[in-house]
Amino acid sequence: MKFFNKKRKKEINAKEIKKSAEKQSFAITSRFEKKKSHDKYLVRKGLNEFLMKAGLDENPRDVHKKILIFDGILIGSILFILLVAGIILSTPTSRLLTLIFIVLTFFSVAVYLLTILSIFVYLDVKIYQRTKQVEEVLPDFLQLTSANIGAGMPIDRALWLAVRPRFGVLAKEIEEIAKATIAGEDLEKALVTFSQKYDSNMLKESINLLIAGINAGGEIAELLNKISINIQETKLMQKEISANVMTYVIFIAVATIGAAPFLFALSFQLLQTTQSITSNIQLDNTGGANAMFSFNFSGEGISLANFSNFALLMIIISSIFSVFIISTIRKGSIKEGLKLIPVFIGVSVVIFILSKMLFGSLLGGFF
Repeated sequence: MKFFNKKRKKEINAKEIKKSAEKQSFAITSRFEKKKSHDKYLVRKGLNEFLMKAGLDENPRDVHKKILIFDGILIGSILFILLVAGIILSTPTSRLLTLIFIVLTFFSVAVYLLTILSIFVYLDVKIYQRTKQVEEVLPDFLQLTSANIGAGMPIDRALWLAVRPRFGVLAKEIEEIAKATIAGEDLEKALVTFSQKYDSNMLKESINLLIAGINAGGEIAELLNKISINIQETKLMQKEISANVMTYVIFIAVATIGAAPFLFALSFQLLQTTQSITSNIQLDNTGGANAMFSFNFSGEGISLANFSNFALLMIIISSIFSVFIISTIRKGSIKEGLKLIPVFIGVSVVIFILSKMLFGSLLGGFF
């Protein structure tokens, strides 16, 4: 009897150990699957957040599918062109297969990452523009809301009646808040949801102060009026700072648009003049004093085409970074000056080409 009891206890212990091992294995597997799913949908979650803040009613799953379809069509077109070119040029099979492998692996990954990056940059710029639109009209909206509350209206009705068509994006957001409160949602929750849609510290702090005033039961009309005044004073201070640093902005713009292309054009002309002079020099080193020194001008130096391409590349890069610096100095954000990049590049390249033509006509006839 004791033998059977011991045997049964051993079986029970073995079953418990097996169950605990299965539980641990299941926990590890579930954590691995969660991490895998998290990595898989990380881009989609980020895309969902960007689409929401950009005000686009698009499903991130559909947008991601469109990206994959676009990349697939692009990669397929490139592969088709490679195959046709390989057949026409009688390319060896091994080389053609190597090119196809490179396109299907490295190039496809690069195209996908560039497409995702381009979409996120576009959405980020759109988010910034929407945020600026809301911040521009926020003081006027708060003043109108303050006047409505001072007239005896409740806070939700005061917000609704303060909406004006000129408020644009903010008017639509307040309409959404009004619909949510009518449907039974708490006003504080609707306001917090509204503030989370924008990357604006000004808006979030204003909403937090409004919610704190509602919970404290203070004078909401006076609070909103003070918030509006503080926002306007902050904007005036930013404009004064921007005016004080205008000297640095002008210096950077003149150095990038005018001085750099002019000096590159002058260097191009000096290189061309030097090459034309050295090509006509002929020295006889057969004997005498000249035998002690040896000069050779036959070696190839920097070609004019390579220098011109280098100058254009440096002008474009300096124009882009100068726009970034100017935008950061004046507005505090790089996104504000993205629209100036084509202007800076276009003007710099035109000045470089005109300066080359000018130096060529003035100095070209002397040598």
